[in-house]
Amino acid sequence: MVENDTFKYHIKQPFIAPKSGELQALISPERTRTLELLNHLLANSGRTLVVCGSEGIGKSTLLKVLQEHKLPSSCYCLAQGNAELNFEKLQEYLALAIKQDQPGKQDQVLSCAFRRLESQRKKLVLMIDDAGRLAPGLINKVIEYAEDNPVLRVIFVLTHDELTEKNSSDNALDESHLIEIPALSEQQCREFLQYLAAKPRAQIALSEISDVMVAAVYRETQGIPGRIIAGLPGFDDAKPNPDSLKILIAAVAGLVVLALCTQWYSASKYNIKPTPPSVAEMQKPADVGTTAP
Repeated sequence: MVENDTFKYHIKQPFIAPKSGELQALISPERTRTLELLNHLLANSGRTLVVCGSEGIGKSTLLKVLQEHKLPSSCYCLAQGNAELNFEKLQEYLALAIKQDQPGKQDQVLSCAFRRLESQRKKLVLMIDDAGRLAPGLINKVIEYAEDNPVLRVIFVLTHDELTEKNSSDNALDESHLIEIPALSEQQCREFLQYLAAKPRAQIALSEISDVMVAAVYRETQGIPGRIIAGLPGFDDAKPNPDSLKILIAAVAGLVVLALCTQWYSASKYNIKPTPPSVAEMQKPADVGTTAP
């Protein structure tokens, strides 16, 4: 695995305007430089890229911003990794991305579209999020496909655990560029909380953000944005609680049973009248028994 230090690259023109909303979504200058590094490698390196970081660190957000602010010389295809995704489906996604980028052109063969993009000096970027969920061997096949078609660039998104697991089944990852997404510092946690508090329908108010709160948030989340969002007041309340749902179902079932029992008891006590005796039974003489002295 070829590692890259994001601070060794100097990009003269930032990929995103410094005051844009997308930059705020990336949270920190380090993450913005990571995005600029991604863009630099896509334009100048033919190696496969691996965006790596903890769960909730912001890997998908990085891809989203990259796709929304694509370079004129590139078109992007974002695929969601899952166990059912196969190589043929990825080729369909690539063909659809090219068609959307160039509506007037329709090629029957994907290789013809690749040659046309190459003649235009354009790159086709395939981004696979949650690549840890792909079937074993598919990553190797995609990397080999990209090596045979230089116009294609590939980005895989993996957590550290997924990367370790995939290295055993897809050894082509060893030759990829590894790009780590850094966690937030304590000061950046404060700025992120302030950013969230300024959003519409925020779950936290600016007045609630204090030094004590920021220190506690940083200590509990280790600067991972997804964990910060999950720990906001009201976040857990918005999710259905399985135990509460079971209790509610049991209570409703109990009420239904109670209502049925009450209805049956009322009917048997008040509404069901005893059957009157027949005429024969009324005319039958009563038995006279002897009584003991």
